[in-house]
Amino acid sequence: MIRPTRRSDTAVIAGPNPAGRTPLSTRLLSPTPSGHCYVPPGTVRYVPLYKPLIFQWAMHDERVVRLLNDYRLLVNKAVRYGLQSGVTSKFALCKHLYAQFRCESDMYSKHVVSTFEVAASILKNYRHRARRGLRTKPPFVKRLFLKTENQAFRLDRKAGILRFPLRSREYVWIQLPVNPYHKGMLEDPGLSLGSLTLMPDRIIIAFRKEAPIPFQPEGLLALDTNESSLDGVHARAGKTEYVRARFPEVRHIQSLYFRRRRKLAKKKPHDARIRRRLLHTEGSRERRRVKQRLHILSKGIVAEAAKQRCVLVLEELSIPKLRGRSRRMNRRLSVWPQAELHRQIEYKARWIGVPVLKIDPRNTSRRCPACGWCDKSRMRVASVKGVFTCPCGWRLDRQLNAGVNILQTALASNEALARAVRFQPGALRHDVVIPLCAPKSGAREEPNEGSLAEGKTEPSPTERILAAVPE
Repeated sequence: MIRPTRRSDTAVIAGPNPAGRTPLSTRLLSPTPSGHCYVPPGTVRYVPLYKPLIFQWAMHDERVVRLLNDYRLLVNKAVRYGLQSGVTSKFALCKHLYAQFRCESDMYSKHVVSTFEVAASILKNYRHRARRGLRTKPPFVKRLFLKTENQAFRLDRKAGILRFPLRSREYVWIQLPVNPYHKGMLEDPGLSLGSLTLMPDRIIIAFRKEAPIPFQPEGLLALDTNESSLDGVHARAGKTEYVRARFPEVRHIQSLYFRRRRKLAKKKPHDARIRRRLLHTEGSRERRRVKQRLHILSKGIVAEAAKQRCVLVLEELSIPKLRGRSRRMNRRLSVWPQAELHRQIEYKARWIGVPVLKIDPRNTSRRCPACGWCDKSRMRVASVKGVFTCPCGWRLDRQLNAGVNILQTALASNEALARAVRFQPGALRHDVVIPLCAPKSGAREEPNEGSLAEGKTEPSPTERILAAVPE
């Protein structure tokens, strides 16, 4: 997972262009929520991207266990001192406590410094929740972990051997279990080492690189996010077509595990400890299986956009408070993984240089792309078998209609894209829907669901509706 860099974290450097880097004004950047970008001339922005590698391991060395306990103790002391004295920054904590911690513990000096960084981040989250008026308790670290920077350890990328310091001139060598994915990342010369997080069951090593310059787009891929599919339009010079990427198994997995958790809760009504453990296990399985399928889908979409050299156009979605709906609908919306899917698409696109455009989704499912008429009723749009019908004669599946409106909004917000792509909604009226991403199922098959595992699906309502539309 790549940690997306927020706009507030981005460093903007004004002045002459150093080292011959491409100026920011010549790049196609991700827009603001309003759909527009403003780039001051002569500015350069360096955006680091991070991607962690997770190695599973079993901790058997007592020296490592002692080190993790000492590290947790120092972090909690730093947090307690910050709460009592009002010191919140990493440098202030280091100034006041470094000498004391060095006398109390024989830990490696780089590990001692990293305790102040962890404590400062914990205090920052605590203050943020307190300012928002949320109920919170004084923070306290319970789990065993250790975080340190790349100056403290050595990694042999070819052999996969990690040399980790415990204290001054005392090291432990760990053979990392390297799979083909790890090997590809370790052999990439463009990736540099970042921080390392040591836990009792895994080791996480972060790699970083500078964000590649987005390519000059030749088309657009506008996608409307729905509960079980991504529907939209692929437009480029002289070619426009409907596209669809399905993921119905995600909703099926969520429904299946909801029923399983409810059944387990009824079986153990009087033992909260066992019930909590069983529900946690089922929830972890559900999240892993849903995330894997979303990773397969997002990887295919980004790869197709890079192959076609298209801008990915997504909606800036925000789910309102779950009020006024049925209990079942509130549950479905609360587990709808649209935010996770967008996050995966955005960071994978940023990793390989595919530009991403976010637009306002307001009225995209209720507006006619041919004449601009907007239906004021949401229920009427969804009542006629999911088909949007306009008084002017335009008739189309409402999900694909939203994709067409998203494409028009993107073209209206970017003059360069509007000149490169010429789009006429009427030319798409009777086109068929082309599968955008149909990856082979690489995830574990669900129990008692043979039809899902074998990929047997009926024709979609959209395909049946489009086939029945008269010429």
